[in-house]
Amino acid sequence: MPLLPGKASADTYREKYRAVLEHFSQKASDSLKYRAALFLIDNMEGHFSPEGERMDAFTEAIGSLKSKRGIHELNVAWTSAGKKGNVTFMPDSCVVTDRLLISNINAAFKAWLSVPWRKDVGFDLFCRYILPYRCSNEHIGGNWRKALSETYSPLVKDETDMYRTFAIIKEAIFKDVVLSNAYCPYLLDAITCLHTGRAECGQRAVLLVDVLRALGSPAAIDFVPAWADYSDKSHGWTAVIGKSGVTYTVFEDDTVAKSGNPIDASTFASHYRTTDTDSCPYHVKRKKTAAKIYREEFELVDATAKARPGFLSNGFLRDVSERYGLDAEVTLDVRTSQEAVLCTFVSARDWIPVAWARSKDGKVTFRHVGKNVVYTACTTEDGYLTAPFLMGERGVKKFFKPDASSTREIQIDRKYPLCQYTVDTWGFMKGGVFLGSDTADFTDADTLAVITVMPHGKTDIKCHSDKAYRYFQYKAPRNNRSSLSELQFLIQKAGNMERLDGVYTADGMDDSHIERLHDDNTATSCRGLTPGYTVTLDLGNGRQSPVSLIRYAPSTDLNFIERGHLYELYFFDTAWHLIERRFADSDTLTFKNVPCGSLLLLKDKTAGKEERIFEYENSQQVWHTASHNKIFF
Repeated sequence: MPLLPGKASADTYREKYRAVLEHFSQKASDSLKYRAALFLIDNMEGHFSPEGERMDAFTEAIGSLKSKRGIHELNVAWTSAGKKGNVTFMPDSCVVTDRLLISNINAAFKAWLSVPWRKDVGFDLFCRYILPYRCSNEHIGGNWRKALSETYSPLVKDETDMYRTFAIIKEAIFKDVVLSNAYCPYLLDAITCLHTGRAECGQRAVLLVDVLRALGSPAAIDFVPAWADYSDKSHGWTAVIGKSGVTYTVFEDDTVAKSGNPIDASTFASHYRTTDTDSCPYHVKRKKTAAKIYREEFELVDATAKARPGFLSNGFLRDVSERYGLDAEVTLDVRTSQEAVLCTFVSARDWIPVAWARSKDGKVTFRHVGKNVVYTACTTEDGYLTAPFLMGERGVKKFFKPDASSTREIQIDRKYPLCQYTVDTWGFMKGGVFLGSDTADFTDADTLAVITVMPHGKTDIKCHSDKAYRYFQYKAPRNNRSSLSELQFLIQKAGNMERLDGVYTADGMDDSHIERLHDDNTATSCRGLTPGYTVTLDLGNGRQSPVSLIRYAPSTDLNFIERGHLYELYFFDTAWHLIERRFADSDTLTFKNVPCGSLLLLKDKTAGKEERIFEYENSQQVWHTASHNKIFF
């Protein structure tokens, strides 16, 4: 009989799985397996699996694949499976059979007792991080331990070190399953994930944890519920847990797992570094900051969690922030005996809870939180307790308290910080050339301009020659295919700049996108580019002209101010307040009557979801993003 959520207890679960307990109570040598069975049974309530005809149809379709498929085919397979029925989260007691539980326990013990590092993994560590039949809220598959062990144990058959094993297996998994956008809104079982050959970070972490557990290594998923200064997404990764709970991860090209590594994926891959000569007016964001880090456990960690907001209501999460070196602490005054919640701002989602603490004697203390993060605190009873504040190296660095009696005018040109991945596309445009010619093959071409510094946004280059040409061309560096979003050649007439018109053609680029180069819309850019591509403007037979100005723009992250878009500027005290709503008629926006000392947010109501809180200091937007990541203990 399945046990329904909210109506079960440890005793009723033990009754349901009485046959399992009896199976392991027959021999004295199975006493540890009996205790392991109790661990799984007593902690089963509250775990759910996505089940239903749609999941069955999808996993069956994936299992029948003879080779791995692209993201489009997987999306089609998931859509097609939808015709079979829906997906429902079912309690594990409705899915986990006696046979599955017994098989899982036996296989987990076999792996644990056979590894060279057995002495370093006690029974408690084994129960928490090797024994469980699941590591998150994934679909419960079949005998994944046997299949995964057979596939990956040959890679480490002679390895005696648990931490080198971790690095070897991670490298293999990341080759077998490439990083991808999600194609299924639910976590798949490890075998199905492996068959697809692609997965997003959380799904791939499930697979890696299961492989490590199948090979006798204590592993779990650690995660950031949301980056405190980037995107609107969470991020999960795999950790191996050693003696005394020491956390080991494999960072980038590590050949052995280490404790004290930087937080996974907290650094953007950097291919181009800005130089002083680039004169980039923006701080380039190269790091992401974590406010808190949690671990997914099978064991119930906190039975009182259900009353908390958001993901904090999950009682199976363990706060492991301290293990990753998050050591900031803040104490705030409260007017309640309730628990208080610490929040960070998430793009397109507003403030979200990331931590909780109990109040005592009119104060509440949040420990082991990230630095250089803007927080606010609240309770369900009183709402927001404080103005937003910036956590510095030694506690609160400043509070953002808007002063309505003191206002100012500000000029802003972005709604989101500039990230390294955008700079990478801009920097390698250096070396690109603009040519003028009277022949279509450019054998007699003159160089009009060379890109010598990194462009940022729309860029104008003045030309000082009066020589006229029929053809004009942009030629990308031979080792680069950074995309353009705008390209115009202009001539000055009667004090005004007029665009030279003609026919654009391209070599090494998808011709169907070429009109995007002169549509006055930096949100559109070229595609299908090859290194060294060219874009040519032909003025036509009998037409020649000098050029006074070359205007071009690299493809952008779409977070600059876009002309014609509707924007709203807000400030926050204990709620968001609209300052002004206006359409952009240039590349910058000017707002008056902005309260001094306020935390601000600019929303693009026309398009785009990326938006970040900022303050305005010294005539600049300050985003309070990570400037560095320490190597932690």
